[in-house]
Amino acid sequence: MRTTPFRWRGVVCGLAIVAGLAVYGVLVATVSLWVPRHWAAELAFYLVAGLSWIWPAARLIAWAGRDNGARR
Repeated sequence: MRTTPFRWRGVVCGLAIVAGLAVYGVLVATVSLWVPRHWAAELAFYLVAGLSWIWPAARLIAWAGRDNGARR
Protein backbone atom coordinates (compact mmCIF):
# COMPACT_ATOMS: atom_id res chain seq x y z
CA MET A 1 0.00 0.00 0.00
CA ARG A 2 1.31 3.42 -0.93
CA THR A 3 1.40 6.02 1.83
CA THR A 4 1.72 9.79 1.78
CA PRO A 5 5.27 10.94 2.58
CA PHE A 6 5.58 12.37 6.07
CA ARG A 7 6.76 15.82 4.95
CA TRP A 8 3.77 16.33 2.67
CA ARG A 9 1.21 15.38 5.28
CA GLY A 10 1.52 18.76 6.98
CA VAL A 11 0.87 20.60 3.73
CA VAL A 12 -2.09 18.39 2.83
CA CYS A 13 -3.47 18.75 6.35
CA GLY A 14 -3.14 22.53 6.34
CA LEU A 15 -4.85 22.90 2.98
CA ALA A 16 -7.62 20.49 3.99
CA ILE A 17 -8.27 22.37 7.23
CA VAL A 18 -8.39 25.77 5.50
CA ALA A 19 -10.72 24.49 2.75
CA GLY A 20 -12.83 22.55 5.24
CA LEU A 21 -13.26 25.52 7.57
CA ALA A 22 -14.29 27.72 4.64
CA VAL A 23 -16.99 25.24 3.61
CA TYR A 24 -17.95 24.74 7.26
CA GLY A 25 -18.31 28.50 7.79
CA VAL A 26 -20.63 28.87 4.81
CA LEU A 27 -22.65 25.86 5.95
CA VAL A 28 -23.03 27.16 9.52
CA ALA A 29 -23.97 30.64 8.28
CA THR A 30 -26.60 29.15 5.98
CA VAL A 31 -28.08 26.83 8.60
CA SER A 32 -28.12 29.63 11.20
CA LEU A 33 -30.80 31.39 9.16
CA TRP A 34 -33.27 28.70 10.24
CA VAL A 35 -32.42 28.84 13.96
CA PRO A 36 -35.25 30.39 15.98
CA ARG A 37 -34.42 33.86 17.32
CA HIS A 38 -34.47 32.82 20.94
CA TRP A 39 -31.40 33.09 23.12
CA ALA A 40 -31.55 29.43 24.23
CA ALA A 41 -31.91 28.13 20.66
CA GLU A 42 -29.07 30.34 19.45
CA LEU A 43 -26.89 29.32 22.39
CA ALA A 44 -27.45 25.63 21.70
CA PHE A 45 -26.87 26.01 17.95
CA TYR A 46 -23.68 28.04 18.24
CA LEU A 47 -22.35 25.80 21.02
CA VAL A 48 -22.77 22.71 18.84
CA ALA A 49 -21.65 24.49 15.66
CA GLY A 50 -18.67 26.06 17.38
CA LEU A 51 -17.36 22.76 18.73
CA SER A 52 -18.25 20.38 15.91
CA TRP A 53 -15.24 21.29 13.73
CA ILE A 54 -12.78 20.15 16.41
CA TRP A 55 -13.17 16.38 15.89
CA PRO A 56 -12.43 16.34 12.13
CA ALA A 57 -9.57 18.83 12.53
CA ALA A 58 -8.06 16.77 15.35
CA ARG A 59 -8.23 13.63 13.18
CA LEU A 60 -6.45 15.44 10.34
CA ILE A 61 -3.77 16.80 12.65
CA ALA A 62 -3.22 13.33 14.15
CA TRP A 63 -2.88 11.90 10.63
CA ALA A 64 -0.37 14.61 9.69
CA GLY A 65 1.71 13.88 12.78
CA ARG A 66 1.74 10.11 12.32
CA ASP A 67 5.06 8.66 11.19
CA ASN A 68 4.67 5.84 8.70
CA GLY A 69 8.07 4.39 9.56
CA ALA A 70 9.81 5.73 6.47
CA ARG A 71 13.28 7.19 6.71
CA ARG A 72 13.48 10.95 6.36
